[in-house]
Amino acid sequence: MTYSPQPGSAAATALQISERMQGLASDGKWDQIESLAVELQRAVMAVAESDRRPLLLALQRSTAAVTAEARDARKDVGGKISELRRGQVAKKAYELS
Repeated sequence: MTYSPQPGSAAATALQISERMQGLASDGKWDQIESLAVELQRAVMAVAESDRRPLLLALQRSTAAVTAEARDARKDVGGKISELRRGQVAKKAYELS
């Protein structure tokens, strides 16, 4: 069962922000995600405390996807940096011989 808040409510806004974050993560636009995280926090705090639990569970699933994208991106960048370092070492070794 999916959580579907009233359209236009703070909970709906929070879910929309979360969806935007997922799209940005897929596109690798990490700087924009950071600013949306602050907006997401504000939207969640605007939801009545009694209604937050189902929203937070839905957001947990959504942000898990963003976290996975970030982890994959970090791994890719780390691999590229390692390749560059190996290339620099090889270049220096070649220049010395």
